[in-house]
Amino acid sequence: MRLPPIVSIFGLALAIAFLAAFSSPQKTYPVVTETKNGVKTITNPDYPREGRFTARLTVEMSCGQAGATEAGTFNKPIDLRVDDQAFVYVMDWGDGHIKVYDGGGKFVREISQKGQGPGEFEIPALFDLMSGGRVCILDQAQRRIMFLTTEGQYLSMFSLNGFFRSVQVDSKDELYLGKWEAVGEPRLSEEFREVPYLTSILRTDISGKALVHLADFQGEMMYMKAVGQGVVGGGGLYTILWGLSPSGRIYGGYNEDYRLRACGSDGMLEFSFGRVFKPVKNTRLKGPFAKKKNLPVFGKSNHAIIFDEDENLWIELFQDNEKKGFIYDVFSTAGIYLMQVKIEYRIFQFKKGKAYSLVQPEAGYPSVKRFQIDLVPEDR
Repeated sequence: MRLPPIVSIFGLALAIAFLAAFSSPQKTYPVVTETKNGVKTITNPDYPREGRFTARLTVEMSCGQAGATEAGTFNKPIDLRVDDQAFVYVMDWGDGHIKVYDGGGKFVREISQKGQGPGEFEIPALFDLMSGGRVCILDQAQRRIMFLTTEGQYLSMFSLNGFFRSVQVDSKDELYLGKWEAVGEPRLSEEFREVPYLTSILRTDISGKALVHLADFQGEMMYMKAVGQGVVGGGGLYTILWGLSPSGRIYGGYNEDYRLRACGSDGMLEFSFGRVFKPVKNTRLKGPFAKKKNLPVFGKSNHAIIFDEDENLWIELFQDNEKKGFIYDVFSTAGIYLMQVKIEYRIFQFKKGKAYSLVQPEAGYPSVKRFQIDLVPEDR
């Protein structure tokens, strides 16, 4: 039985269920489930259960590009969120604002601005949306979390101890923070040395008074050396990636191999999953910051793991700079490899059956686009 030539992304769930119900025993998807060190481990084959697809995009809305007002034009946008009314919020590092657009792409207002006072932030900064018309901002430079209304009114803030490089909010308005720190005291010399770093996921409410440690992800290295009285260094080829599902499950791993961990909202490891994957040799990246022989498996952006509205994981695969477009492996909440999707732009968020992307062309102004996605099956 074959899928229709074109199927919408959210109509695909019904097609998947229909196919599964009528599959013959000979075509059972060969997932291997084992228990290793007391942990359920799921390994999928190197092909997806429902096939490979190319995304056909229909643009429904654009904002921030040339032709908008000066305030509404993007400078250096780095992240976006969409609320239940289809308003788009964009963190623009270049202008030091969060810019807001309505569902038709019209610029509405700016909230917050660069600075050190209440309701202001320094670059770099990240954010997420909360219920009740609130915005949560992680001010990395000043090591604090701030809360504003979506109209820009300052509400509250609390300080952080250490360096945090990510923040995500679940459906219960609890904050999940990614803390990044060296493991032990680095012993540096005049040559580059590998210094192990740890990403810890902590949870708190809006008071910030009770940070709860949930999970640790290890493997990441910095390459550092002593220069005079100072230190220089840079990130390695691989990095820790993690994502928070709307229901509060944490997925994360080190992108050197194709293996992710799934932890409950209490931080307890529930299972690990991945698929058969042939490493791609690193023939282009050289130097002390790229010593590994294979390229990373997953993309290195903060949006390498995102979730659709069924909480399926969309995992961006790493591609070198010579390739166009993006490739996503899509997994169910149970760790089953459902499909692979090729798409022109990186997806930042799914909302009410639509996909939102931040498009940064080689020339011209960046923009945010809202798409209808239709999936066209590739030949198997």
